Amino acid sequence: MRTSVLHVVSAVLFLSMCVPAEAQPQMETSDRWDVGSTVQAVFMDGISTATGIGVNVSWWESGAWGGRIGLRRDAAVQRDLRRAYEGATSWADQRRYNVTTAVVWRPVRSDGAVHQTLQVSAGPTLQVRRGERPRIIGAVDQGLTIRRILADPGVAADNAYLDRSQSTPLFLTTWDTNQTNVGLTIGLRYGLTYKSVTVEGLVTGRKVTNIDGVTVGAGGAFRVSL
Repeated sequence: MRTSVLHVVSAVLFLSMCVPAEAQPQMETSDRWDVGSTVQAVFMDGISTATGIGVNVSWWESGAWGGRIGLRRDAAVQRDLRRAYEGATSWADQRRYNVTTAVVWRPVRSDGAVHQTLQVSAGPTLQVRRGERPRIIGAVDQGLTIRRILADPGVAADNAYLDRSQSTPLFLTTWDTNQTNVGLTIGLRYGLTYKSVTVEGLVTGRKVTNIDGVTVGAGGAFRVSL
């Protein structure tokens, strides 16, 4: 999934660079601002699909170039111990708060009452990661408590959970994954604008320290020009 999305992003970026200059009209006014929100399905490493919601502010110094600052929260929280037996990604507690400042390039902006825009953005990201990852999943006898699990010298863990709703209680131990990471986020948006309102489809890719692979998000955005 991630490889396919990255291939699509690369292809669109290449095509956008081939658009002739006359297909990129300048904005009538400079220093134009807009505010918006985003909703994405996010594919993070080692867990089920997360939900990403964000807000951002953009400004334009010219028709083709501008900047953007945004805040996005990617979260996957599913703490049903019975589902944890379905697979390693069926139990999840991951929350990632990302602040990104980016340079935005708009290679395509058509004319007309309803016009099309294509935007490419890239910039550094500061990420605060909070959550837990599973360590041991098992079944225990009725007399076992969380305190006894954590006190067991053979069970090194930050947290423990018990589910006594079954005839045989289930338990799960986890490690904390609290970290501060830095990295790079790139984005691609295609949208339709009518007057001051823009609706967009977007794809983002994020690579940060301490996390394997690339976090990919796909979804939509809504912007209003000020």
